[in-house]
Amino acid sequence: MKKEERISALVWLGQTIQSYPELNDALELAKQKNGFFTEEFSRLALNGIVTWLARPVLETWLDGFPEPAVTQKVGLVLAGNIPLVGWHDLMSVFASGNIACYKLSKSDEVLIDFLVNLLCEQFPLASTYFQKAERLNHVDALIATGSKTTASHFDYYFRTKPRLIRGSRSSLGFIYGFENQEELVPLCNDVMQYFGMGCRSVTKLLVPENYDFDLFFKALEKYRYLTDHYKFQNNAIYHKSIFLMNGDPFLDNDILMLRRENSLFTPPAVVNFEVYSSLDEAKQMVQNHKYELQCLVSHRGQFTGSIPFGTAQQPSIIDYADGINTLEFLRSIC
Repeated sequence: MKKEERISALVWLGQTIQSYPELNDALELAKQKNGFFTEEFSRLALNGIVTWLARPVLETWLDGFPEPAVTQKVGLVLAGNIPLVGWHDLMSVFASGNIACYKLSKSDEVLIDFLVNLLCEQFPLASTYFQKAERLNHVDALIATGSKTTASHFDYYFRTKPRLIRGSRSSLGFIYGFENQEELVPLCNDVMQYFGMGCRSVTKLLVPENYDFDLFFKALEKYRYLTDHYKFQNNAIYHKSIFLMNGDPFLDNDILMLRRENSLFTPPAVVNFEVYSSLDEAKQMVQNHKYELQCLVSHRGQFTGSIPFGTAQQPSIIDYADGINTLEFLRSIC
């Protein structure tokens, strides 16, 4: 397939997927296999992908990208923390004209398979670009996402190959203190969508001294229904018990727990926060997380280097994980 044919195939997928009759069955099966993949959040991920698959977006994204001189087999180790999180890598390899030899996360097999199979059924030539595998012994390059430990393992094991290795990242929310309840609702979307399990999920807040979390907790009420979700609730109960047994102070509104903690990373149902006394101190706190930070959000994107509340979970096609341009990596290996 030529580049234009690959673009047309992806455009067809974007135009078709949401109205495809079997999608509802795939969403239900995905939820059965992974309780965190609710229909609401799986559709949210699909909606984002559909925006990427518009022809003008794809043509701009791939503008000037050459056909590979030699087709490479690119190994992909896909994450599974949120629905379809590995699709961008698969799409990038296919769009670049290379072969995706991919290992699925057991947490996210159903929806990735559904998209690939649908694409290949409609465009049989596309099937030559997708090879599902359990082992990646004979690839020419690697793109992998995992924890710090697995990232180190991939980096060593594939040390003789071109590789793009991503580690664990998460996101920060900056609160000035003047925001009203309505203005904090989009921040709560950044915190609660996907149960806070994505790299673009806000898992830590920076707040001014003596900040009253009352308005933030009131803004969170739109997500009270998630307390009926058994896996999310089990996490909340477990970590609340740990905090109580250890005597660790925390704030709680029975939806989310807030604890004062330096770390950027938290389990579901917990968000950390730090207190700043000046904007310069806040900037230093952000700098401290430089190598593990995916997004920084603030009211209307006013804080330096931030994007607006409510946009963390709406990445564009060029909002690359870890800030590393996947297409440029693929260009470099061809």
